[in-house]
Amino acid sequence: MLLPLPPNDCPNTAGVRALRVWPASNVRLPAYTGSNLTTPITLLDKDNYANIWFAPDSASFDEAEDFEAAGSFYKPQLQLVLLRDAPDLQEAIARLRAVRYFVAAYADGNGLTKLVGTPDHPLRLTVGLETGKKPTDRNGYPLVFAGLTPQPAPFYLAQPVGVVPVRRAFSAGFSFGFK
Repeated sequence: MLLPLPPNDCPNTAGVRALRVWPASNVRLPAYTGSNLTTPITLLDKDNYANIWFAPDSASFDEAEDFEAAGSFYKPQLQLVLLRDAPDLQEAIARLRAVRYFVAAYADGNGLTKLVGTPDHPLRLTVGLETGKKPTDRNGYPLVFAGLTPQPAPFYLAQPVGVVPVRRAFSAGFSFGFK
């Protein structure tokens, strides 16, 4: 049965405000139906995650729908920019690159959290480096977490990520045992 799409007269703030990633092998998802995940995910190692701080207003989430003979699929993509090329950041990025497959949770500008990717349909990380040519250009790492999933990313209502302070480095919770 179809549901009405009521007018949205609430404030609407764009952008991603917080991002946490886990190795996909560390995450177990509970069964859920619909577009809301209300039960917490299970982590095999609760300390194996990274909060990722990024340049203010540099992060976004897109989720295009596409079709093939087998049906619909979705192309989730989280994009952000980490400011400044620095040794500590390069080491943290190298450890992320070694993981290969991720599940992510992000909080948007409205304080809502979504869970992106699954252990069976994880996100892959692509990293670049841009130094710019002029002093006013941005110096940093563009990061993209992207994948293909059979359904849209659900709202994660069990454990919101919350809005973390924006800065240039990874959190103290970043585990150097990140597998």
